[in-house]
Amino acid sequence: MERDACHAWLTELRYIGKLGIALGRLVMKIASALLILFGAPAIAGNPAFAQGNELEIVNIRIGQGDATLIRGPENASGKRIVVLFDAGDDARSTDADYEGGKIVSAVLKRRGISHIDYVVISHYDEDHIGGLIIDKDRKNASLLFGPNGVPGAPGDDDGNGKADWADDDPQSPYPEEYGKGDDITVGTFVDRGDEQSESSGQQFGTPPYKLYVSLAKSSGNRLSLDTQSKLDDFSIDLGEGAKMLPYASAGRIRGGSGKVADVNTENEHSVSMLVTYGKFDFLVSGDLIGQKHGSEDAKVERAVGSKLQAEGKIVDVLHVNHHGANNGSDAMFLEQIKPTIAVISHGNVGSYKHPNIAALKRLEAAKVYRIIQTKWGTTELSICKSKQECETVRKNESPVRDIQAVYQNDVVITSDGQNYTVSTSRTFPADSNPRRPSN
Repeated sequence: MERDACHAWLTELRYIGKLGIALGRLVMKIASALLILFGAPAIAGNPAFAQGNELEIVNIRIGQGDATLIRGPENASGKRIVVLFDAGDDARSTDADYEGGKIVSAVLKRRGISHIDYVVISHYDEDHIGGLIIDKDRKNASLLFGPNGVPGAPGDDDGNGKADWADDDPQSPYPEEYGKGDDITVGTFVDRGDEQSESSGQQFGTPPYKLYVSLAKSSGNRLSLDTQSKLDDFSIDLGEGAKMLPYASAGRIRGGSGKVADVNTENEHSVSMLVTYGKFDFLVSGDLIGQKHGSEDAKVERAVGSKLQAEGKIVDVLHVNHHGANNGSDAMFLEQIKPTIAVISHGNVGSYKHPNIAALKRLEAAKVYRIIQTKWGTTELSICKSKQECETVRKNESPVRDIQAVYQNDVVITSDGQNYTVSTSRTFPADSNPRRPSN
């Protein structure tokens, strides 16, 4: 009798399970039909996400690298100024978990972008310039080249028998071929210049750097922020009152009188730029550092922070320097700029341990409201396996965990100059932080 009852119960359970699956499939069909009829909702990565009067900033999920797309508000004719800050990694890099060129190409395509007004390169590490270049073995796709509708694939757009790009040798490309057919064109390339640092000699000898320089020169409009006057005089008008201003380049600070002390390495030469629209401010600075690490000991972060503080700037969103490494996000720098949101771009490969737990703790201690990561990364946050371990984790790391969000997508920020919205969170008034009521 008990066996019969048990059999009946299992039969009923199987029926309920099959019914649930059938209902689930029906719901999916209905949802698909609704999407066909009415379209998908506006989400991160959707061109409709930014309204006409809004500034849009896309922190691209690029893996172990950096790439940020900035689009100004629409002007009277509906045009937006487009800026790309860094371009992701080279697929040939041993630490690349994503191919920068293809990813940025997809972001541009979704927004219908065929011309970039400014490409700003913070410095010459491969995970920041790799997405711009291609090689003779076709192992890397450039976000700029797209013959025959194939993003990143070199070819002969104008049919004159010459390929868009020949090979790794910077003496034998065909830069005059760039910008033909369906290539993504660039108005101006902006970078830190060609002054070699203690560690930049290696970068300056590599094909990625040489190919970048050839490409930038081929545009006929390369601007290097390698002197104090160039740094002080340069700005990008994003339209409708929005703008981008450089606050550091090649170890110099906007409005300064020379290099910051102890600037030696490539990271310390990074370009730092502030995006401003009304009361809203966003800071992005490549691999700029402020903590001692090996031969790196320049306090460039603090110098930038001091300048912003003197101007009364409160940074609403910080694109965290150097992928959340421990030699960035200096405590004094964070206190100077008082960020509300911190976005970290990093990958899941390599031995970097990005983002570093010490850097995350400094962000939390600075009363950052939310830390948003594009990937989980290889950070050494503990995974507890026992009650005792879990108590230790809660004690040591819970403040970070409470404000930490891992978002498996591009992190999109839009602002009308008074408020700003983060695609993973809520809308905030500019210059306001729930954890800093006095801001």
